[in-house]
Amino acid sequence: MQRYLTIERHRKSTTKHSKLTSPYLRLLAATQSDRARLIYSAAFRRLQQKAQVFSLESNSSVRSRLTHSIEVSHIGRYIVATISELVQNSRNINKDEKDCWKENSLAIANMVEISCLAHDIGNPPFGHFGEAAIKEWASSDNIHEALVKSLSLNSEEAKSESYKYLLEDFLVFDGNPQGFRILTKLQGEDGLNGLNLTYSQLASFLKYTYCPSDKPSDELQLPFSKKIGYFDTEKEVIYKAWGELKITNNKRHPLSFLMEASDDISYCISDIEDGIEKRIIDTREFSNYVINDLKKLKKIYKKDIKICNELINSLEREEDIQPISKFLSFKTTLSNYLVEKVSKNFVKKYSQFMMFDVNETLIARKTIEYDLLDILKNYTANYLFTSYEAEKMELSGFAIIKGILDEFIKILSLTKTQFSYLLTNNVKKINIEKLHIERRLFNRLPEKHLNAYKTAIAQISVRDEKWSDDYFEKMYNKEKNENEWHLRTHLVVDFVSGMTDQFSMEVYQLLKGIHIK
Repeated sequence: MQRYLTIERHRKSTTKHSKLTSPYLRLLAATQSDRARLIYSAAFRRLQQKAQVFSLESNSSVRSRLTHSIEVSHIGRYIVATISELVQNSRNINKDEKDCWKENSLAIANMVEISCLAHDIGNPPFGHFGEAAIKEWASSDNIHEALVKSLSLNSEEAKSESYKYLLEDFLVFDGNPQGFRILTKLQGEDGLNGLNLTYSQLASFLKYTYCPSDKPSDELQLPFSKKIGYFDTEKEVIYKAWGELKITNNKRHPLSFLMEASDDISYCISDIEDGIEKRIIDTREFSNYVINDLKKLKKIYKKDIKICNELINSLEREEDIQPISKFLSFKTTLSNYLVEKVSKNFVKKYSQFMMFDVNETLIARKTIEYDLLDILKNYTANYLFTSYEAEKMELSGFAIIKGILDEFIKILSLTKTQFSYLLTNNVKKINIEKLHIERRLFNRLPEKHLNAYKTAIAQISVRDEKWSDDYFEKMYNKEKNENEWHLRTHLVVDFVSGMTDQFSMEVYQLLKGIHIK
């Protein structure tokens, strides 16, 4: 594990803890610094107004993305603590590895915790329906026409292989690569390095290890390529991280498996609890459903009858016990069992994880742990996500996100020259070109996102001593029109996907003239 832990960053750190003499203290200090960079960031705070399941929820007992992420981080630290103990007692793990876990257990726990805290940071408003809205928008006639108009193409040219890559990031848009983009570009002040987390942290954050341009065409690499983990715009950063850690490109960092398992354990259980809190799920009906499926599992997994019976007993407790108490007993029993199973699975295949010779998740198909969670997933799919309250918000969210993006088509329809007038606030040219609506839309874009756009073109930070308006103009003029348009589209999507649920609704109402504050 030691070789996959480093304090190196994309931009060299000048902090005092880098001068500590002890290697494990330097690593611990670096992970604590990474944690602070994340939890003090605006992107992390915005998770409190992004829904886990129920958008625009007034009941604060129902989870937001923030509270969900905190719970996932607790499971993550719990797993690391369990693994640390199991490693010391394992006969199949050598002394060097045992010493590494003994000395660095706190640092490793910090790294997994940070990955867990950040795992949803790239999710757009309204969760998966927000992602679906962005993908549908990217395939719409509107964006195709904007591409044609901006680059002066004909319709057939715009659909050719030469220009296909311009929309690939958005056709497969997902919160995972957007989260990596936030951590490495958008959340910093310089537009170039983001939070400047350690290379170890960046690598362990990645759940999926491909971008659109290097994703394999076949499905043999699943589960690490079923989605994309980073955009082409951040390819250089992750390649440098893998290079620093001596990890072969497109391989998953061992600690990423722990983050993934933590999320799987947490969300399956918490979604049920939120459904109970909102009285969408009846605890008696839930108990009967789960008990029925647990009895089926007892016949399949004869060696795991004990946990099935314990879970059944937790749901069949005396009638005078509060219904939610039954669920909490079930939740605790299941969580503890799954943490133990995940930890044992990791230690059992420890050498394979260290050699990147694992091609399945820690909670793999055809295992008792997978099928236990599958009971909960099937229940929520049938009785929670299809509820009137959940679906009405998803429909509204889809319309809101797509509606905002459609308004910003005006920005993407501009030629590179026209867009430069907005960048430089050239009032004379704006008036001549009649870019009055476009200017007002442009003024909605946050400075951080504009800095990321500008640095991508200039290839230096806005805080670099070489930076000047003349330098940027020179680099802007040299940039190919199609590359600039691709970065401009990221700029728009960065803005919209970074919104909270509430803010996106307010922006939509403003742009549509429904409500003006």
